[in-house]
Amino acid sequence: MKPFALAACALLLISCSPRSPVEPTGVLMVPSRDRVMRAGDAEPIVTSWLPLGLSFDTAKPAALYGLILARAPLRDVSKKPTGTILPARSRVTVTAATPWEQDGRSFRRWYTVNAGSPGSAKEGLLDSSLVALITVESGDTAAGFLERKIAVAGGESLYNVLAISDKGAVTLIDTSVLVFPDAFHPSGVARLAIQDVNADGTPEVVVDADTIVSFQFLGASPLRWQAWLQERKADWAVIFRFNQRYGTDQGNSYRAESRAFSSSGSGFKDTVKVSTQAVETTAQGEFHNTIESFYSWNGSSYAAVASQELPQGGKIVGSAEMTAGPGTGAVVEALKDGARVYVFDRSDTEEAAGGTRGFWYHVVSTSDKEGWVHAGRLALSRIDPLKENRESFLGRSAFTPPSPLSP
Repeated sequence: MKPFALAACALLLISCSPRSPVEPTGVLMVPSRDRVMRAGDAEPIVTSWLPLGLSFDTAKPAALYGLILARAPLRDVSKKPTGTILPARSRVTVTAATPWEQDGRSFRRWYTVNAGSPGSAKEGLLDSSLVALITVESGDTAAGFLERKIAVAGGESLYNVLAISDKGAVTLIDTSVLVFPDAFHPSGVARLAIQDVNADGTPEVVVDADTIVSFQFLGASPLRWQAWLQERKADWAVIFRFNQRYGTDQGNSYRAESRAFSSSGSGFKDTVKVSTQAVETTAQGEFHNTIESFYSWNGSSYAAVASQELPQGGKIVGSAEMTAGPGTGAVVEALKDGARVYVFDRSDTEEAAGGTRGFWYHVVSTSDKEGWVHAGRLALSRIDPLKENRESFLGRSAFTPPSPLSP
């Protein structure tokens, strides 16, 4: 499978795998200690991967503090213990970092830290694998990352691990598990926020991350994606995830944006709309398309609504008046039973029309008129939008819509 297709198919909602505590520090690792603290494969270095996500060097101005993950001895410049032991969950100020050093299969760097209170602070070195750099904090919740570097697939990769601290409990997550649950891919947190994105009264940890998709197609860019994580009984569940952008070495690419809104008007944002701008490069040139996808709250997460993924084919049922806007009286075109339309967006909320409650769909007719048709007069049909783009959907009289889906 081409990497573009692989990334496009990765638009899934995936919950974190079960975790087991790591003694004696109580740090939980998702999906496992071996994957979070992966040692690498030690193959000969023939490639150089781009750094993924944040690092100490890029995040230093925004880093709030360093969080000690395990009881750690403070060391002097020669790496010898100074006699000072820093307790787990204590905070330090990280002021500098050494270059990465390789020891067999492992890479290591050291942080220069200041520990203690002002006036009695002690300076020394700490192994970076024991320090999470915290970049956002709200109430009892803080989030940041743990720097990592490994030898993988004939190269070296700088990446990081998501770190979340909540009420004293710390969780480390290999973010690639949220995209590739069955295989490790170098992945790094690029941006973090703690905010109530769906207005349910509980803040979520919002993660933007970069993940390497393919080790074979070296021209493919890292996949940029976003996830919303919500705390549930000391666990972190992914309630929504979507791919933001990706590009292949064949020239195919896409960019997407999301918008959460309340379809019921209650205030709780029960629907997320993802608008994806896709580009496909062929011998005939570039073909562009915009796909609108919708995800509805199912009680625990946002699930894709397949019949509302747009654009699609549509067929008029009975007859319909295409109007200039959802629910407006200005008629653009009268459409007969069986007339074909191209559907590329829908209204945010459902409305009643002609005794039927449903969404209004933004359509283009075969006569090249643009307007809105109510769901009660429209049957949706799944199509391949880029294929229809290439074959000039609107002007092709031989097109036969697939079996209609209920709108």
